[in-house]
Amino acid sequence: MNTSTQGFDKVLEELGQHTGALPVSEMYVFSDLSGQTLAAFRSAFDSRPPHERLRLVQALADLAEASFQVSFDAIFRHCLADGHDEIRAAAIGGLWENEDVALLGPFLTMLRTDPSARVRAAAASALGRYVLAGELEQIEPSIQARVTSELLTSIHLAGETSEVRCRAIESVSYACNPEVLEVLETAYDEDDELMQLSAIVGMGRSCDRRWMPIILAELESSSPAMRYEAALASGNLEMREAIGALAKLADDADPQVRGAAIWSLGQISGDEAKQALLDALDDADDDTAAAIEDALAEQALLEGELDLALYELDDDGDDGLLDDLFLEPWDTDDEMNDEPE
Repeated sequence: MNTSTQGFDKVLEELGQHTGALPVSEMYVFSDLSGQTLAAFRSAFDSRPPHERLRLVQALADLAEASFQVSFDAIFRHCLADGHDEIRAAAIGGLWENEDVALLGPFLTMLRTDPSARVRAAAASALGRYVLAGELEQIEPSIQARVTSELLTSIHLAGETSEVRCRAIESVSYACNPEVLEVLETAYDEDDELMQLSAIVGMGRSCDRRWMPIILAELESSSPAMRYEAALASGNLEMREAIGALAKLADDADPQVRGAAIWSLGQISGDEAKQALLDALDDADDDTAAAIEDALAEQALLEGELDLALYELDDDGDDGLLDDLFLEPWDTDDEMNDEPE
């Protein structure tokens, strides 16, 4: 038994003995598995109970998102066929950066036939990167057309859940064609806030400024979730017309809305957006101030004028580089039940 195999055997055994967070230092042994080592892992992993397998996959997905130095894709690919729906969904999420067209087959099959709505929704989200790749001419048009067609089918499929339809709408919105524009308009007009939120997400992703009046109006919505998505859409569309409203939202009572508004201002070039960010620094708490500094740095980078003075050394001698603001999907657990993350 080689050192790597002994290492992951030890971690797998510890899964059943401890309930706390898995030590990050022990996760690296699972990176870049292949050949006999991967086969040995599969055998050991599949013998563990579902809750232990899920715990490991979620821990690996978190680490993969935080570090570019590891790759657990071999494990995530294996878990796409797991018998537990939460594990399959987590594995899809773990592959969020992988654009290998070989994954299209499994993702499309899961979108069409997986018995779990959670998994179908995860697959619908994952397929969005291929629609975007098609718009950027990074994959063949025929591949993008196939993915777009499958997503549209799910959106119109009778009996499909709202969660799956929402994720499919968000993913297909990268494609600029009349049928997608009609889908966004129809979703926004539905009497369902979840569908309306996904329509706003899609409008921002569509890079089509025809949606600007709707997005501007929703920046003043009474719903924090809607203000959040409208703020992100404004940044994605680089809407200078939204600077005034975003400046107000940078002081919103809801921290997620504040973060979205600040991020979006950082995506919009020009003195007006920069001044809005500088004004927001007045009386900002530490977390908000850090987000504003990130947005100012992003804006300067986009304009080719990165100001290194933003990154002054702190008292501990660290380089002071601030973590990127990570904007998670809107969480409305306090507002409505069973809304997808």
